[in-house]
Amino acid sequence: MIGEQLPLSVQLPDAASFDNFHAGPNVQALAALRELGEGDGSTTLIHGPRGCGKTHLLQAASRDALSRRARAAYLPMSSFTAEDPAVLHGFETMDLVCVDDVDAPLQDRNWAQALLRLLDSVKSHGGRCLLSAALPPDRLAIARLPDLRTRLCAAASFPLRTLDDDAHAAMLKSRAQRLGLELPFDTIHWMLTHLPRDTASLLTALARIDRAALAARRRPTLPFVQQVLANG
Repeated sequence: MIGEQLPLSVQLPDAASFDNFHAGPNVQALAALRELGEGDGSTTLIHGPRGCGKTHLLQAASRDALSRRARAAYLPMSSFTAEDPAVLHGFETMDLVCVDDVDAPLQDRNWAQALLRLLDSVKSHGGRCLLSAALPPDRLAIARLPDLRTRLCAAASFPLRTLDDDAHAAMLKSRAQRLGLELPFDTIHWMLTHLPRDTASLLTALARIDRAALAARRRPTLPFVQQVLANG
């Protein structure tokens, strides 16, 4: 969560930005989020499977808004569903509210009502809402609250697709270069063959490789990477 004196505290990772998001097949969604207008009362929803970059884009949008001195909040709903929906109080006046995994609490009527109030309150003063979900709005399972379904279906909606192997290879090479690493082709090929093929897992592995290479002052050769990733 980002803001002044707000009830929740969620830190944005330094890595999340529009510039280091490898769009692959998601160029249209990235362009749309970069062009989100200020103070237009709009609601945008991005949807897709796990690992397609939804969280990265919402955190990037929050960071971008903050860099322009807007008041922005990032709310990962999957982490908050055990809380009372009243925790959302205080975000109604944000310039941008980014609600990640908005589908997580939608079958709970109290949470659904709280989210409806939040969307309407933010829109009423010209703020923007950016939401993410696993499915498009017309396929979301929502508690019997027709107004919320109407709001979600009226949002500008953009599907996200996961990266294929070629796009993941390009992403790993680009991200490694940003870190000052030169990943050999055989190392990248091995990672794509032996690690889970989702972006989050690959980036987590790359972060481990980077830390180990810095500590050992070693190049990330294939034997070195295999050793690092075999150790936990």
